Amino acid sequence: MPFWRITLALFALLSTLTSTVLAAEQKPVRVTFTIVEHDSGPEATLGTGDRLYLRISYQSPVPVRFVAEAFRQESRQDEAFTSSTPPYDAGSGEAMAWLGFSRPIRIDEIRVTAFDMEWQERGTQFVEAVATWEERENEPRRQPAVWVEPLLKHHRHVFDNTFDPQPKKPAPLFDALFLFSFMAMPVYLIMQLQMLIRYRGRWQWYATVPLLPIVPLALYSALGLGLSAELWVIFLFRYMSVALIYLAILWVVKWRHDRESAVTCRQESPNGNSA
Repeated sequence: MPFWRITLALFALLSTLTSTVLAAEQKPVRVTFTIVEHDSGPEATLGTGDRLYLRISYQSPVPVRFVAEAFRQESRQDEAFTSSTPPYDAGSGEAMAWLGFSRPIRIDEIRVTAFDMEWQERGTQFVEAVATWEERENEPRRQPAVWVEPLLKHHRHVFDNTFDPQPKKPAPLFDALFLFSFMAMPVYLIMQLQMLIRYRGRWQWYATVPLLPIVPLALYSALGLGLSAELWVIFLFRYMSVALIYLAILWVVKWRHDRESAVTCRQESPNGNSA
């Protein structure tokens, strides 16, 4: 196969990989959810230590967890205690979150934020909820709404089963590809440097091909228009294994070319001497 065809095939592969990464950056995963209701009612008064429960209806393409935060005059109240945040299954369903205070306070807004398994923010909802926590003595504990107990049981079930005691192991092929990509990074860097130093002429130009996609992306990133730091890591982790394969093919092609040239020179040498 002519070398220019190999180069063209590599460019096509690199373009596909780059467009995939860019598409992932341009189309982040979004979680759609709504705070259906909270069990305290308007202008609720709760005792210190009581919980204000939130009922959430969601639809998400990935497992999702919800965190509730209380605000007073647009200032977040960090001393609130909140619910645990187990990941709910992908798809559509109902979830719950709660918050409370151990001291007297009045809030006027609640913010619920959706996160994925890597704690990347995937959506936010605000709800106006005027609630007051105050000290109470010799009074019965507040009874939550009827929908709280079923969702609370489900919440506990999700939390108890968050960590699989026997998680599924990645397929052997996945392990092999991951190990190859990890090992390819230092090998590629060493091989790339050596080829740029030792090769001359057109072979040196061929050796610079893996650098061509990186340079414009680096310039765009320097101007704030390219990949984020996270996507740069993903891109380079995948790209260097492809670049290493290209350099290996180039090394084999040059080795065969040099060998054939040496054989030709040896065959022509006696004729040259006898002439």
